[in-house]
Amino acid sequence: MADEDVPFVLPDGTVVDEAAAERIVAEVVAAVDAGRGTISFPRRGRPSLAGGTGPSPSVGFRLTPDIRQRAEDLARRRGITVSALAREALEEYLRRAG
Repeated sequence: MADEDVPFVLPDGTVVDEAAAERIVAEVVAAVDAGRGTISFPRRGRPSLAGGTGPSPSVGFRLTPDIRQRAEDLARRRGITVSALAREALEEYLRRAG
């Protein structure tokens, strides 16, 4: 079965055919034109930490389940990712170590 033969189904079960998709797009464009919203397209992936010059360098390491859970809990409370938490911790450690 080709991709164009696979129906797109909304969470409420509505099947979006070509005509429905065109109506939806027209409604969005009309709303934007009337100043009731904006259209933006997300960037691909996260911004590079290498200054936009390519992929960010990365480091991987293993943790005990307890440390991973504690890191997830703290990151969630702070509203950041575990990666951001680990990056902050390493930056702080390197700052103190000189």
